[in-house]
This record gives sequence, C-alpha cells and structure tokens, in this order.
Amino acid sequence: MRFVWTVVGDDPDFSQGDRHGVDGYFYPMFDSLTTPERLRDTAARGYAIGIYLGHNWLADTPAAIAAKVSQEYARLTTKPGVIVRNLRVQLNFEEHDQGLILSRLQAWRALRALVNTSWTMEGMQGGWMGPVVTATDGPSGFVADILELRVRLVPQCFTGDMRRIESDAVLRDLTRRGFPETLVSPFYDAAQLGLQWDGYAFTAGRLPA
Repeated sequence: MRFVWTVVGDDPDFSQGDRHGVDGYFYPMFDSLTTPERLRDTAARGYAIGIYLGHNWLADTPAAIAAKVSQEYARLTTKPGVIVRNLRVQLNFEEHDQGLILSRLQAWRALRALVNTSWTMEGMQGGWMGPVVTATDGPSGFVADILELRVRLVPQCFTGDMRRIESDAVLRDLTRRGFPETLVSPFYDAAQLGLQWDGYAFTAGRLPA
C-alpha cells in the first residue's frame, strides 16, 4: 500500500508517482477535478482509488457531515455509463474529542457500512484515545468502539509545520492502546519519503521530482 493524496485543483503526475512506487491515488472530495471519469481512468491504469475529506472542510453535525460525504460518494459511483468500483474513503478528523470522533464515524457507518474507510489524525494522539493495554486487559471504551466500526487508522508522521515524527513511535503510540498493527498505516510527508515506505503520503504535489 503506497497511497498518495492528490492536490486540490491539480492533476496528479502518474509518472512521478510511479518513481516513488505509488500504487493508489486519493482525490479531494467536492473538487471540480474529482469526477467519476477521472476515478475510472485512474483505476484503469491499475491504481487503487479513493477520495478524502480534509480537516474542517465540513463544519456541521456528525449526521450532516456523514450525509454530505455519502452524497459525494454516490455522485462519484452512480453516474450512468461510468463504472467506478472499490472507491475508498478517508476522513481527516483532527479534533482530540472521543465523543465527537466516534459520533462522526458511527454516523458514516450507519450510511455506508461496507465502504473501505480510514481515519487520519494527528500523530502521537493515543493518550486521549485510551490507556495503555496490558497482557491481561484488552482494548476498551473508545478504542473498542472504533475497532467495531472497521476503520483503518492513518496517523500523521509530521507536525503542522511539516516537521517529521518517526513512524515507529507514531505506530507504537496507537498499538499500545490496543489498536492492531495491521489496522494502522503511517501517513508520511511526501517530501520526506525514503526508499522503503508503506502507507499514505501527503501530498502528490510534495513528491520529489
């Protein structure tokens, strides 16, 4: 899995992505360039396809956010004559609020129970998600609730000013709370990718030439 966010209002350079091993492209929701045809054509090239919701793009109730994302998903997957399958969704929620995050993800799952979904958040946020689990106790509370929703976690390995956070530390911060390592994918700064990487990259416009 080497997926990259495309840039709002800009086309991805597939040749550049190929040089970095990119095998999937996530397009911004509600963007004029994000169309069923573009998604279909990207998939036809052999890439995984997805759409993403940026942080604070929708300021509304959890139910209303879920409804708008679901409507966007429908717009991109139900156009007559344009077949778009296996469209993934990534939701960027960065609030440090168990109740808010859980209610948003639950509202989404109530509408789209089977869509491949991931949630990206700031790195090193395990502390507010739950206590460190031990050999005798498993995940509980918020962590257990998120696991029931079948959502992949994509923690960001960079700060707001794009300083790097080591991916191993970001991963351990979540697995110590009971999230299985198989459900956590690092989100790297595309400008700082190494030769060996697996997960997501932000963004196609930051990939080195």
